[in-house]
Amino acid sequence: MTKKEFLDVLTESLAGNIPAETIEENIIYYKDYIERSDKSEKDTINELGDPHLIARTIIDSFIASKGPMAEYYKEQARSEYSSSQGNFRNMDYNDIDDTFDNAGSGFSLKWYEKLMGVVIIVAVVAMLLVLGAVAVKIIIRIVLPIVIVLLVIKLIVDHFGKDS
Repeated sequence: MTKKEFLDVLTESLAGNIPAETIEENIIYYKDYIERSDKSEKDTINELGDPHLIARTIIDSFIASKGPMAEYYKEQARSEYSSSQGNFRNMDYNDIDDTFDNAGSGFSLKWYEKLMGVVIIVAVVAMLLVLGAVAVKIIIRIVLPIVIVLLVIKLIVDHFGKDS
């Protein structure tokens, strides 16, 4: 088995079971491991063992690490895989970063990134409301009395200025 065949089998076994980002991390790891080994490519791959078994271990570890959220991530991975099936076949592993970065059908955020965006927006709106309330208090407590005093002074000056 060649490096490309090993990585193809590993990728295909992982695809649809875990997110593309996690697949990419593992493919890069095994690609680098094979390339940096002191042994021949064939010996290194034989030492690693069956890529199906490695994939099963990676999938099981991923699911165990997600706990109750595992089903959500598996569904997300299936959705990613179905929208980008062509990108997982016959890959050039030298361009792996580009392949996985563009695996989806466009720009998408994870649920926690969306939640963080909503929290930031709510915080900004709340801060603007607080600043607006402070501005209104300043206007009512300081600026309005000053304006009233100035108007009264102007009326007095105008009234007494005409009588003289």
